[in-house]
Amino acid sequence: MATTIQQTSLNVSISENISINGVSYGNNISKSFDGNGKVDQRIMAIDDDRVTTIFEYASTLPDSAGTGVRDEFTYFRLTNTDDSVGITVQLYVTSSKTGYFHLPAGCSLILMSNDMDFLCAGESFTLADVTKISAITDGPGAATPVESYIEYVAVFKGGAVEGE
Repeated sequence: MATTIQQTSLNVSISENISINGVSYGNNISKSFDGNGKVDQRIMAIDDDRVTTIFEYASTLPDSAGTGVRDEFTYFRLTNTDDSVGITVQLYVTSSKTGYFHLPAGCSLILMSNDMDFLCAGESFTLADVTKISAITDGPGAATPVESYIEYVAVFKGGAVEGE
């Protein structure tokens, strides 16, 4: 008998809480994404002597680790697990259209929805245009290699609708 993966909801909650002089500030924000059936989670090394591909997107791909189908994208979280070294994250569209984020030690980057817009050197692109996510550490270079670790989770549509 074949195993069927039932679609499920991804529930994301972001919570901020700070108290200054006895006054509390913050909020809890929740978002739900329906119809998911594929998850890829990984911990991997990033060095400072070369850009490392973390994840690749395409219009169609074989089902393998580190890859995902762009149209099925729901959610991607990347966490720099290092306690002292930052990384630079690259959102690659084409050789002339690339966006960068600096991700300090212990921080996360969250991408939700293919409709997110980015502006890069006067040109905009959406997350649906991204073909690859890569990173490099902020270390001193190849003379003294620095290796950091990142952790990511990528969630995609898929699986069977319950009752099918």
